[in-house]
Amino acid sequence: MVTMKFSAPPTLPPGRYPATLLGIDEGDGKFGPYLDWEFSVVDPDGQDKAISRRTSTKSGNGSIARTLIESLLGRSVKLDEEVDLDGLAGHACTLEIETNANGYDSVSNAFPAGTAVAVDVDDLDEVAF
Repeated sequence: MVTMKFSAPPTLPPGRYPATLLGIDEGDGKFGPYLDWEFSVVDPDGQDKAISRRTSTKSGNGSIARTLIESLLGRSVKLDEEVDLDGLAGHACTLEIETNANGYDSVSNAFPAGTAVAVDVDDLDEVAF
């Protein structure tokens, strides 16, 4: 008998991680044009791990693409501003990572680089207030 085991890859603990944009690819799917964002994040062991996020090309307030762009730029975009997406490669930001329903890492939010990374309070020996 031949068997096959299916399992999800190891995931990152949910939290915020420093990340660097590796690049953005464009595509056209059944719901229209999209962007595939490829990041490198530093895991808790200090190792680089690739993670990606697909977004629409919509750029209105609250869109995921706009949130990623503003996080990578470290500032808000201006009305009618054009941003060279290829020029964002190598820029840093902070990504919030969750484990999705299928057991894979998922980028749920983004923040400018240097935004505090989540720390598990149980890992702290002493807290001063």
